[in-house]
Amino acid sequence: MSRRKIVVVTPVKNEEWILERFLAVTSRFADAIVVADQRSTDRSREICARFPKVHLIDNDSPGYDEAYRQRLLLAAARRLVPGERIILALDADELLAADALDSASWDPVRDAAPGTGLYFEKPDMLADLRRARRGTGFFPLGFVDDDAEQGGVLIHSTRVPLRPGHAWFEVPGIRFIHLALVRPAEYRARQRHYSVIENINGTKSLWWRLAYYSPALYNPVLEAGATPAPAEWLGGWRRHGIDLEAFASSELNHFNRQVLALLRQHGARRFFFDDIWDADWPALEAEFARADNRALTGAALPRPGAVHAVLRQVLIAGLRARAAWRRPRL
Repeated sequence: MSRRKIVVVTPVKNEEWILERFLAVTSRFADAIVVADQRSTDRSREICARFPKVHLIDNDSPGYDEAYRQRLLLAAARRLVPGERIILALDADELLAADALDSASWDPVRDAAPGTGLYFEKPDMLADLRRARRGTGFFPLGFVDDDAEQGGVLIHSTRVPLRPGHAWFEVPGIRFIHLALVRPAEYRARQRHYSVIENINGTKSLWWRLAYYSPALYNPVLEAGATPAPAEWLGGWRRHGIDLEAFASSELNHFNRQVLALLRQHGARRFFFDDIWDADWPALEAEFARADNRALTGAALPRPGAVHAVLRQVLIAGLRARAAWRRPRL
C-alpha cells in the first residue's frame, strides 16, 4: 500500500502575525498544505508563496462562513493532492508541539482505517507563554480521507466530515498548541466578532452569547485551568530556527475592523446587550480611518445607555452565579 500523505488544510484571513511560523512548523511534518485565503490585505499571500509545500487558493466568500471554507478546502485537497490522504484541519494559530515531531504516534495515524476521525489534544497557551489551559479533551482535527462529504454550520463547525458512528482515534503524544490567547487584544476582539455574528444570524441566544463571549465569565475559567506548560512545546522549535516567543498585540486588528463594519451595516443598537462594549468603537473607528488615510463619514456610533449596561451586567452576574452553583462541591 502506498504511503498516505498528510495534507493540512487551513483558512487564512490576515494571519501575517503567525503565518510564516505556522508554515515553517507545518512544513516539517505535512506533505502538502492547502491554504484558502479570504481576501487578506496584509502579507499573508506573499508569505504563502515562499513555502513550496503550500497550495494557495482563494476563498471568495463575502462573509464569515466556516462550512463554506471547509468544503472549499476539502475539495481542493482532494484535487491537488492525489492518492491516499490524511486530512488535518488546522487554523494558522494551531502549531504542532515540537516534542511531537518525531512521535511514534504518527505510525498508527498513517495506518488507521479510511473514515477514522483523528482527535488531538489542543492546549491553549496563555499570554505569558509559560502556562497552558489543558484538560478540555481531545478535538476532531483530522480524519483518514474516505471521500465523505462535508456538511458543517456557519460558526463553530466540526472541521472534518465524520459519519455517524465513525471510528475514532485519540492520538497520544501529538498535540497542537493553540496560540490565540498569546495576543489578548486580538482574542478579545475575536470573541466580540463571534458574538456579533451569532446575533446577526440568530445562531445563539443572548444568554448563550453572554455565557461564552463575556470576559467576566471566560477569563476565570482560563485562569483556573492554567498549568505550567512544558518548555519543549514551543522552545523546541528554536533548534529549527523558528521563534515562537514574541507576539505583538494591538486593538487595530481585523476582528475589530469587521465588528465596526457590522455595527455600521446592521445598526449599533441591535447589539446593545451583547458584551462588546468594553471597546471604544468611535475611537477605534477614528484610529482605523487615520491608519487608512481616509476621512470619517457618518455620525458617531451610539453607545448603550446606563439601563442597557446595568441589565447586561445583571444577566452576566446571573450566569456567574449559575456556574458557581453547578460547580462540583468538594
